[in-house]
Amino acid sequence: MSSPLGAGDKPHRSRMVLWIALSVAAALAVLVAVLATSGPAGEVSAHSPLIGKPAPAISGRNLLGGTSVNLTSEVGKWVLVNFAASWCIPCQQEMPQLSAFEGDHARIGNAVILTVAYDEGDVSDLTAYLRSERATWPAVDDGQAVVDYGVSTLPESYLVDPEGTVVAKYVGDVVAVQLNALIAKLSAGTA
Repeated sequence: MSSPLGAGDKPHRSRMVLWIALSVAAALAVLVAVLATSGPAGEVSAHSPLIGKPAPAISGRNLLGGTSVNLTSEVGKWVLVNFAASWCIPCQQEMPQLSAFEGDHARIGNAVILTVAYDEGDVSDLTAYLRSERATWPAVDDGQAVVDYGVSTLPESYLVDPEGTVVAKYVGDVVAVQLNALIAKLSAGTA
């Protein structure tokens, strides 16, 4: 016959409750960290001191081709400055949208993408990732640009107008159709 739970079982039960509570707290901490490091898809945020100001300089060797890349050489075109890392899942998820945007504008030549490596320790992996995805736009490792643009989460992108002024900041993955609509609206002067 088994005896009812005695006083000796209380420490065991208390430890189990403590472990469950710690496990739940750890899971919540991970969830909060994930949510804090990824913005909603396609959210245009005017909460950047760069909006309406000249885009900070970006330059470096093209990671995909070895040629020199300089943001100022793209004056006269819309430029989507896209900060990314190979380990960033939302960055990987936005790749089809970047490819669609690049394809939409490659024919008419009015807009380009410039990817900037967010993590200097990830440059070779980002380069390999972009090659595996057949990215045709330049990518650079310019750590100063990450600081100058105040990048705090990935993916994060900035739309620069043909005169070199930052006109929009995107937190989270971009959507090609939304980018195209914004460019059309700003080009028509109806923004």
